[in-house]
Amino acid sequence: MSVQPENFRRPDLLRLSYDDYRAAPAIANSDLSRLRDALNGRPPRPISALNALSLGTAFHTALLEPELYTPGQPGINDTLVWWLVDGVKLNPELNALLQAGTPEPSCIFTEPTTNTLCKLRADLVVDQPGHPYTIIDFKTTLARDYNHFLAQCSGYDYDRQAAFYSDALHADRFLLVGVQKVEPFDVFTVEVSPPMLTEGRAKYMRLLKLLLPNAEVPSYLTETVREVANNLGQTPAES
Repeated sequence: MSVQPENFRRPDLLRLSYDDYRAAPAIANSDLSRLRDALNGRPPRPISALNALSLGTAFHTALLEPELYTPGQPGINDTLVWWLVDGVKLNPELNALLQAGTPEPSCIFTEPTTNTLCKLRADLVVDQPGHPYTIIDFKTTLARDYNHFLAQCSGYDYDRQAAFYSDALHADRFLLVGVQKVEPFDVFTVEVSPPMLTEGRAKYMRLLKLLLPNAEVPSYLTETVREVANNLGQTPAES
């Protein structure tokens, strides 16, 4: 567990509804994913797909906010959802973290290098005296085994999310938990390593720098950068 300076203070964890969090004028990890997709020439995801209730969304609700879970939603297998939840809770360490942690907290912070107003909404934060300050993020996955999920952590930019969240909250550790949504329904826990955090940090810094007022933005990115920057009331530079 890292030792923080005497005057150190983490940003506050806020209890916001999802709608209020989405409306907050700040840059989220999902905004960075939109920039990444534009850089890689991927078309934007349709709004209908973004709003559709997915198995992953249902699983997160059942695991972290079970009182908000609504059974019988179209296309959702409730039995499978609760099976996945039970799989996580059967892991003694993960179940203890679930019992001790704060689910779905939000945070608004300023990234110090670019001075960009940012926001995050973590799955679970565990802050216990005498224990590492821990962030946990749960992912449903089709990974075949632990090593496959570990590879996905880089390929899907989970390392970027881990660095973005960890740097903001000065976390001591970040756990990525992959939950297989097909047989044999295994659970894979990856403790994000310092090299993974370094790689993830490079990814999010590259994207945040595209939003700086004096950034040289390629013409094919201008529209996407403008849309994301509008969340901050910024006007990106033209190429």
